[in-house]
Amino acid sequence: MKFSEIAQVFEEGFAGTDQFKELSKKAFQLMKSDPENAALYYVVGVAAHAYVMRYEDQGVDPELANRAKEVLVGFSKRIVAALPQDASQRLQTASAIAIDYEWNVREF
Repeated sequence: MKFSEIAQVFEEGFAGTDQFKELSKKAFQLMKSDPENAALYYVVGVAAHAYVMRYEDQGVDPELANRAKEVLVGFSKRIVAALPQDASQRLQTASAIAIDYEWNVREF
């Protein structure tokens, strides 16, 4: 499965923990099958996994879940746009997403 397909399924799905878990799992699987783009898959996989680890065992306010989903949809769209680019641009995108996640995402 291509990342664009995984991202689309995530975007169209319900903002439940299972969706985040599936995104994380599939992103990490893609790291093995497409190692040239592993950094891109890793950053979105880590963010999705962090959400699961923090909220899996509790009820989540739908507003929070939707905000988190919007963040990951945004990251995913940036990744999809970067995939056809050269290696330097893909690395820049992975780095920009990592910085954005670290410094701007507080809820997960």
